[in-house]
Amino acid sequence: MDAPIDSSIIDAFLAAGLVARLVLGTLLLCSVASWAIILNKWVAFRRVDAENRRFLILFSKAEDLDAIHRKTLKRNGGSLAVILSAALAKIDSLVFKQDVSESNAASEGNAMRLSVVERTLQGAIQDEITHQERYLHLLATIGNTAPFIGLLGTVWGIMGAFQEIAHQGSANIAVVAPGVAEALVNTAAGLFVAIPAAVAYNLYVNRIRKMNVQLDVFSSEVVSLVEEKMIESSSTELVR
Repeated sequence: MDAPIDSSIIDAFLAAGLVARLVLGTLLLCSVASWAIILNKWVAFRRVDAENRRFLILFSKAEDLDAIHRKTLKRNGGSLAVILSAALAKIDSLVFKQDVSESNAASEGNAMRLSVVERTLQGAIQDEITHQERYLHLLATIGNTAPFIGLLGTVWGIMGAFQEIAHQGSANIAVVAPGVAEALVNTAAGLFVAIPAAVAYNLYVNRIRKMNVQLDVFSSEVVSLVEEKMIESSSTELVR
């Protein structure tokens, strides 16, 4: 009478060969890394969203760039505050500390200063997006390669099943089942690792795209405020 076949994952792992164990161990490490990145980015995005909402509330209440400079950036680590803080030194030197000769400069000079501010903001946006994209390439790599790692174990298990058939000279279930079980466990493990990684990667990439649009819109508002400040400074000097 054939021995009963235990289909539990643990027993299948213990009964698997060296290659299958290496495959399952690799997939386990990939799964741990994947979930660590998923949870880390989830917490980071929630924090950034909360900080950005608080920043926009303060930003909407600020009357001009001077008020933003004094109040809005305090104790805020959101992406909007980060790009504004990075550009503020350049804005400060170009707008807040203009001397008389700079205030009486031609419109071409103002356009050049605005261009410098825009480039500074765009550079800060790219740095922030790059920062938010950290580790996402690992999620993409795990999501793309985990099924193939599992497939390697699957192919190896099927090969073992055929070798056992050739060795025993029989194709009954007791001979085929161990190799097939090993193959199916590897296939399932590869999919189990790949699916959450692929889904999380797509969600986070979409979230970063929306953040990029938000940062671009915000940078345009900052440039408009800078332009208003320049016009105001020029008008004040003309009156004098």
